[in-house]
Amino acid sequence: MNPASTVPTSPPAAPGALPVAGHLWQILRDPLLFFERRHTGPAARSGVVVVRVGPRPVHLVTRPDLVRHLLADPGTFEQGGIYIEGVRALAGNSVASCPAADHRVQRPILQPAFQQRRIADYSRVTEACADALARSWHNGQRLEMVHGMHRLAAEVVTRTLFSGPGTVQAGQDIQRLFPQLLVGLYRRMLLPVGWAHRMPLPANIGFRSALNGINRIIDREIRTYRSGGRDRGDLLSAMMHATDPRTGATLTDVELTEQVVGMLLAAVETTGSVAAWLLHCLAIHPKVEEAVLGELRIAVGDRPLRAGDLANLPLFKRVFAEVLRLYPPFWLLSRVTTGPAELGGHRIPGGADIAFSLYCLHRAPQAFPFPHRFDPDRWLPDRVTDAQREAHFPFGAGTRQCIGEVYGRTAIPLVVATLLRHWRLRHATGREVTPLVKGTMRPSPMSMTVTRRAAAYAP
Repeated sequence: MNPASTVPTSPPAAPGALPVAGHLWQILRDPLLFFERRHTGPAARSGVVVVRVGPRPVHLVTRPDLVRHLLADPGTFEQGGIYIEGVRALAGNSVASCPAADHRVQRPILQPAFQQRRIADYSRVTEACADALARSWHNGQRLEMVHGMHRLAAEVVTRTLFSGPGTVQAGQDIQRLFPQLLVGLYRRMLLPVGWAHRMPLPANIGFRSALNGINRIIDREIRTYRSGGRDRGDLLSAMMHATDPRTGATLTDVELTEQVVGMLLAAVETTGSVAAWLLHCLAIHPKVEEAVLGELRIAVGDRPLRAGDLANLPLFKRVFAEVLRLYPPFWLLSRVTTGPAELGGHRIPGGADIAFSLYCLHRAPQAFPFPHRFDPDRWLPDRVTDAQREAHFPFGAGTRQCIGEVYGRTAIPLVVATLLRHWRLRHATGREVTPLVKGTMRPSPMSMTVTRRAAAYAP
């Protein structure tokens, strides 16, 4: 049931909006701080507050129960709004961005590609890539770890998607082109005016060039697979051979390209950013790192780490949950109303932009005491509260919950645990690591020195 008052009212407006520009300059200056402030005070307690992204009013939902409600009602709160419009510029009508009617068709077609048997195949690719990276490092080497984790993520995801001879080069090309797409996505979020992105400006030209480059890589792989005709056991094969359970139809080349771009956006950013945040948090909390190493020693011993071992690492799972709470890579998501609606006792007009910030909801003090503190033990079974469960959804919720959640929950810990077993990573400078917000949220540049452990698991 929608938590609503008897007589709906208009939601309050956030103060400080300028004519035409709205709150845009405040958002550009410090987006996380701007949205965090909207989650405090009387306006936030109302559950919905109107902010202006330029002249465009956006209804920011600040209570997790209301976010859960809107995610469970795609008929009223449709996939759309300032963030999803940016995703559509990249991934077209993919499962990540399509409207509900198309999602009901696409999701069942793609779901077999994420069955447990397939995840096990993808995990072996992750294991091999992480092990190869661990073996390539040298004692005392200084590395830019955010770049390194995104490069590894691009390799893992590309090898999961494709298994042809050009996979390594494809991964390197995608990793090189992807940052330009994220900048373009952020620009489309904050300047949701179509004509502005069609002008022949350097930023627009760079965005289109990067997107065309990634599309060419994917198109080349699709043509190669079409000519071969066999299932190679990778994600592209699974999608290519998947059929609509009602009609028997398969995805066209254009549809396949859109799905692959959408999965690259989700998987590369999630894997790379969260893996870097994990390494950062363990480096600055050495006692937690030592406890995780002890857990790995008991569960795995000296044999190679496998995806199945993750179930026997309860502390590491709590660390992972806490990092996802503090640093969700998709920090702001959006919807659009299909008609007049009511939310939290407020009238919302039809066609209205709706937005919600996972970053802010995950730091709500009502659900998470000392919300900015890194505390994996808040996820101990006897400490988890209903409010905590309700406010934590890094992979979304409802019918649009991330189709690759199991993949992400497997690949990211597998990468970090593999590196952690053999290397001690510490920050090489005193520079503070902070969230860097573009289309997604990743750590600021993070230089780390790697030191080989005297023996596997040695603290």
